[in-house]
Amino acid sequence: MEKRVFSRILFQAEAVVEYGGETIKGQVENLSLNGMFLKTHEKISQDEAVEIKIFLSGASSDLSINLRGAVVRLDSDGVAIQFKEMDLDSFVHLKNILTYNRGDESEVMEEFYRFLERKKS
Repeated sequence: MEKRVFSRILFQAEAVVEYGGETIKGQVENLSLNGMFLKTHEKISQDEAVEIKIFLSGASSDLSINLRGAVVRLDSDGVAIQFKEMDLDSFVHLKNILTYNRGDESEVMEEFYRFLERKKS
């Protein structure tokens, strides 16, 4: 079993997942730079490619994080999704959420750099 490279945080936000012409809504339960767990009663096949939109509400505007990923695990409560692609703005929002919740930007970035090094090998 592969050890996790990214720390997860508990995080609650609404999300929409699109795949194969279907759209489902759910609640993000936890989040990392590499993936998330989406609480939903809908079932999505493992390895299914998905597009994700996580809705963030702020004091001045409504923001969202837009990602592409794949379902890596199914549970009775929902699905685990590994992120495969994200735009720069979404990466910055995700990094900021993790930094705020973990309290240490250097630690979050160090996890990201370790992940990049592993991808090279």
